[in-house]
Amino acid sequence: MKIGFNVFERQMLAQSPELTLPLREGADFIFCHTSPDPLGFADEYEKAARLAEIAASYGAELIADFEFQNAASVCVSPGGHDWCRGADGCHRLRPDPRFIEALASKGNLLGVVYDEFEYAISTRNLSQWWGDKLRFGANVFPPLHTRDAVAQGEAFSAALQSYVKEIKEMGVCVFAGEHVFPILYHTFARAGMVPNFKAMKESCTNLQFAVAAGAALQYGTPLWTCVDLWFRQSFPGHSAEELYHNLLFAYLAGADLAYVESAPALVKDGKLTDRGEAYVRFVKEYKGKERAYTAADYRPEIGVIRYDDTWWGQNFFWDHGLFGNPRLRPDKRSKEWIRAVDAVTFGESGKASFNLNRIDHTLLRGHRSFCSMNALAVFDDRVRRPALQSLKLAFLCGVQISDETLADVGALVKENGLTVVTPPRFLPERFRLLTKGELTQIRDGRGTWIVTEDFSSPALRRLIAPFCGEKNVIRLPFADRELRLTIAPDGETFRVCG
Repeated sequence: MKIGFNVFERQMLAQSPELTLPLREGADFIFCHTSPDPLGFADEYEKAARLAEIAASYGAELIADFEFQNAASVCVSPGGHDWCRGADGCHRLRPDPRFIEALASKGNLLGVVYDEFEYAISTRNLSQWWGDKLRFGANVFPPLHTRDAVAQGEAFSAALQSYVKEIKEMGVCVFAGEHVFPILYHTFARAGMVPNFKAMKESCTNLQFAVAAGAALQYGTPLWTCVDLWFRQSFPGHSAEELYHNLLFAYLAGADLAYVESAPALVKDGKLTDRGEAYVRFVKEYKGKERAYTAADYRPEIGVIRYDDTWWGQNFFWDHGLFGNPRLRPDKRSKEWIRAVDAVTFGESGKASFNLNRIDHTLLRGHRSFCSMNALAVFDDRVRRPALQSLKLAFLCGVQISDETLADVGALVKENGLTVVTPPRFLPERFRLLTKGELTQIRDGRGTWIVTEDFSSPALRRLIAPFCGEKNVIRLPFADRELRLTIAPDGETFRVCG
């Protein structure tokens, strides 16, 4: 697993201790927040070339991270390039190809990240409010005049695929997001972006992993993670031991690349902080350490299959409609997948959301990096049999699931003994007259359909209990091994049991 850390371009250009102290211990790459600002160089291109040169001088690869566009209402660089406006008039990152070329000039550009891209989409660039209190965002892609979430989702997916193609044609070998909310991993992966989940921050790390790993498995991509020391508006908002164990989880869970956000929490007054020492400890123990598997070898046994309409449980401040379209309101179908995850985590993840940014009483819940989880993965509505083959329990939910996916699931029930929990609308037609009451079990070949509208019912939880593993344990099966992590009472660390 490649290991790096997040630094800001001013620190990198000055080669300050925030850069040099973590690098001295042997990080594989530098994850650098950058922007079109020349910062005293002749132009922005000279600055970008200097960033590449500095990384190369330390024998490190470079990942260029762009976040400025999320808050900027307008950004035209000194060279005249408009960085924030697409040809359709919408607001999104539009890199200058010459800037990307300069970043790649030393041959060590590992990739480009659009920071919190999924957040920009689902909130219509709400972060512009930070720069101008009279602005409340702008669309990332043109919205449709529709109340059909699938029509909007497919239009968004097509626009995203064109956008990713445009970025990669600039010479970007790897393009990724950085997801604070557990949405759009699959849509991004389908378009050619690497799933990159924020660990630790405001969601349980292993639940973010379950969503992102499902996307990586389904679409055959690598898996990245940002171990983020922010917690809401507190920085650093997590302890040194929590940081170490989130990095360790990334390694054990098969992530291909991990980095810490960010250097100001690792170094203070020219010395490593306790969090910096935890980072260095991990680097010394795990940099270059052979691991005979990756997340591509993950073999989930519980699967949640849903159409990703961008619903993660947001309300009030964050809710700007599905896909950021105010015409599209979530209904019960959008919320089913959250309840499915809660049902298989012993009620630990939450019926409304498993991200602590929801504006309600859950703000009072203490943060936990880890919760009970038994071999869980989340897939989108068009997943096919190869990715589902290892499942023992599956939930069907959301506004749509493809006919091909439903056929594959049906075959796995008959042939593999899969148990499927589904609302009546996804049940095969031949069984629909057999449903009665709040919950119905129907045998089908070697497997079973459980039909219910309520994924939170006590009766359902009793039926699926044998699939859910043990409380306070994370179980991760891979192709040729299995890991069991026993979670500490505070939820911040764990012990490896096998």
